[in-house]
Amino acid sequence: MSYFMPPIAPIKDKQGRLMTPPTLIPFCEVSIEQVFQMITCNENLKTLTAQVRNATDIRAAKASLLPYVTPCGTFTRRSCKDFVSPSHLVIVDVDGLHSYQEAVEMRRMLYDDPLLQPVLTFISPSGLGVKAFVPCHYSSTTNDTKNITENMSWAMRYVETAYNTVTAVSSETKSKVDFSGKDLVRSCFLSYDPEALFRTK
Repeated sequence: MSYFMPPIAPIKDKQGRLMTPPTLIPFCEVSIEQVFQMITCNENLKTLTAQVRNATDIRAAKASLLPYVTPCGTFTRRSCKDFVSPSHLVIVDVDGLHSYQEAVEMRRMLYDDPLLQPVLTFISPSGLGVKAFVPCHYSSTTNDTKNITENMSWAMRYVETAYNTVTAVSSETKSKVDFSGKDLVRSCFLSYDPEALFRTK
């Protein structure tokens, strides 16, 4: 997959003038093992994640501070038309949990799910969600792009159906699958999680 430095979106001053353009060219390619190492061991990412969680505007903070990857594959530029090769993974993002503890529980439930069998699950930058990197199941009759988008749609719908019930995590929680951006170049912010779960085959 491709690894990008922040920011994911342009940073503007109060007058709307561009201060920093978005990063569109990847910094390097990374493996899922390298992503796991960054998430669990990188001290700089630990500091940045704490800054995001303490920010008044978490969404703006993560967009300007956190590095991100394109889980579906590698790109020469952050654009679907610049797709190079598939990673054989898709991302499922569960948001809207009520506490960090619920995110810890959801991280384990998704990891243990026998249908999903994620390679990696970790707590999202907000501390109130989970990201899961799910293997793609390939069909020889369709192209890479179609396979990836179909697998991503299936995984998202499955998680929404299986875990979006009142009893999923607690009596009050209804998890929310983030359906925004189901295209190849969908990005995933990295966040520090020393207890991230990684499947080594």
